Amino acid sequence: MPVLEPNVAQPVKSSAAVQRIGCVSFLNARPLIAGLENLDGSSNLAVDYHVPSHLLAQLESRCVDIALCPIIDFYASKEPLELVPVGGIGCCGPTLTVKLCSRVPFNQIKQVYVDADSHTSVALLQIVLSQRYGTRPHIITRCVGQSEEESTTFAQAEAVLFIGDKVVTCRPSTDEFAFQLDLGEAWHGLTQLPFVFAAWMSHADSNLGKLPALLSITKQQNLNQINQIAITYATEHGWPADLASRYLGQLLCYDIGPKQIQAIKLFADHAKTLGLIDEAVPLRIRSQIPQKV
Repeated sequence: MPVLEPNVAQPVKSSAAVQRIGCVSFLNARPLIAGLENLDGSSNLAVDYHVPSHLLAQLESRCVDIALCPIIDFYASKEPLELVPVGGIGCCGPTLTVKLCSRVPFNQIKQVYVDADSHTSVALLQIVLSQRYGTRPHIITRCVGQSEEESTTFAQAEAVLFIGDKVVTCRPSTDEFAFQLDLGEAWHGLTQLPFVFAAWMSHADSNLGKLPALLSITKQQNLNQINQIAITYATEHGWPADLASRYLGQLLCYDIGPKQIQAIKLFADHAKTLGLIDEAVPLRIRSQIPQKV
């Protein structure tokens, strides 16, 4: 199965035999995609890897047939999308890789530098700060840890939202940021529900064929060997193997079930209240997912 570098995908022609998959480039997506190329029937698949915030544009322009999009992008999209419930990235408590780091108590934060890589996490940050701490700080979007200039900016920042592998590779210390908040844990404390950061989505009119079944099989096979997945990919992503194993195997959830759907709808309601989305439109979920290839 070809693996394409970021930002090189072209719009898919209607006659094309290849089906393209848009996926995030973080360690947390590996259980959803690793080994897909080894399944029977996967020879016509290609994967494009991007940061989360780029995937909606890839899907809307039909550069990919299905994408692991930030959940808020379902509500932000101008296209009629569907959730394909064969996998996602979520948590039911601490997530480790979505963390607010502050030099002042959370209810005193006036501005937050947020990582431009994730739309959902930025919305979750604002919901948690509003609901739990009664504050609406100014949001400043940057690319965390991407350059020396940005590193200098964050070294002087009052508060920073870190997401993804950067939480481990950039290692925000408690000496530097005395107040740290895991947003997955904070959401669960507020709602007693899991949180879904991203899920597979497609156009409502897309003929995905056997692709959902292939993704479902890949996820299940990888969850049955999650420690091996962690060991295989930890170094590539800059993670210690033991931490990667705990992260993938104990902290994250990959299924999209009734509780996750309930949480997505509640998240959308909160986002609408804060003006982060225009409407909490009904959640469209693809039905009749084939169970076998």
